Amino acid sequence: MATTLRQLLDDLTDRAGARPAAATIEDVTGALAHLGRALSGLAEDGLTLADSRRQRTATAVAAACTTAGRLWPHSGGPLTDLAGAAADLVGRDRAIMGRSHRWAVTVEVAEAADHCARLGRRLLPQEAAPELDVVRQSAASIERAAQTDPPTAADSVVLDRLIPLPGPPTGEAEVTVLDAAAGLLAALDRARQADTLTLRDFRAAVAAAELTSRYAAGAAGQTGRDAGPPLLAGLAWQLAGRASMVFHDGRRGAPSDGGKVVSSSQALVRALRNEVGALADLGEQRDSKTPADVAAPVQEAANQVPAVADRLTMAVERWSRTGQLFANARDLPRMEAMPEDRIQAVIAGRHVRASGDDLDRLQQVVGRAADLSTGLADALNRTAGKEPLAQRHRADRCDRGAKVPGDADRLLSRATAVDRDSSGIRLLHSPRQIPPSR
Repeated sequence: MATTLRQLLDDLTDRAGARPAAATIEDVTGALAHLGRALSGLAEDGLTLADSRRQRTATAVAAACTTAGRLWPHSGGPLTDLAGAAADLVGRDRAIMGRSHRWAVTVEVAEAADHCARLGRRLLPQEAAPELDVVRQSAASIERAAQTDPPTAADSVVLDRLIPLPGPPTGEAEVTVLDAAAGLLAALDRARQADTLTLRDFRAAVAAAELTSRYAAGAAGQTGRDAGPPLLAGLAWQLAGRASMVFHDGRRGAPSDGGKVVSSSQALVRALRNEVGALADLGEQRDSKTPADVAAPVQEAANQVPAVADRLTMAVERWSRTGQLFANARDLPRMEAMPEDRIQAVIAGRHVRASGDDLDRLQQVVGRAADLSTGLADALNRTAGKEPLAQRHRADRCDRGAKVPGDADRLLSRATAVDRDSSGIRLLHSPRQIPPSR
């Protein structure tokens, strides 16, 4: 089953908060070591343009986790494994994260570290290992900073990026919506790295995004919610597909799907149809499927559309730089100072190489569709916070609020809890020196 960074951190937090405790102190410190590794990388890449309190706080919590992680030899365990997988995923995605993305990830990783340190405190005598208290205090500082400047929905999308599968779904066996979405993202990544993404691939992924948005509209109507936002997102993707029809990439002959983007897009739509039903029949599914049955796979797919949009946006930007697309000169935007050869091409109706400003409109409509899809995913996640069945991996949170970017009440309550828990704990008068993260 495909998973995301948010799911890994949620599972880690759940296990750390389980009662009675089912972990050893070696497992706890092993997890903190991995979380320190993730936070060190994020802080090293930078959370702000210049030195700032946020940057220093992130560096401090990374160092605190690293120090606590050295207290006992690592013996492995479920906490260590989950934290290690999360740290590996953060490391893999460092190259594509901006400062705002790194801040969103830092807030979530710091919260997971706080829960691990709290578990470690439950497992040890009161005055043992004050390094765990340093972790909790540092994590609380991160959460306080997030109260005044919470990560936005767009920044938090990186938390829901699926871990790519080894390859796209193949064979006759049906796959889940989440695995199909992972297959599409992996196929787009392979095509981007090899610079082999074709216009046919692009249009297939756009069509999958459009149909996912339309499924979200159908699910919203089934539960009595406003279907307007998902419909707008679907129309935006439809417009993106139409805008791409102006161009061609010069490929002749039978279409190929060497990168498997087309088949992966089809697999995602097929998975939605299998788990939810046909779009035309969504309104008639009340007797056979509950709203929660419909909402869960739709939300899983909608959460990945912003990541698909990110790949498509990068493709358009690359095409504008490399001039790999062609179009009839008459169909391209007007130019203020049109070169003579372009004037002749317009008069003759010739096809020319498109680059730069020629792709501005396509870039704008894809960007608008990406923004609407990000808002749609955020709205679905907010609804899922009220209806846990709509998102199984967030159900049964007994001590945590819904994972909603900017939830100040949750952040404030977490920071206050750290102060309360630490008020009766006497730290050493000369705290052990925490070495800088490496």
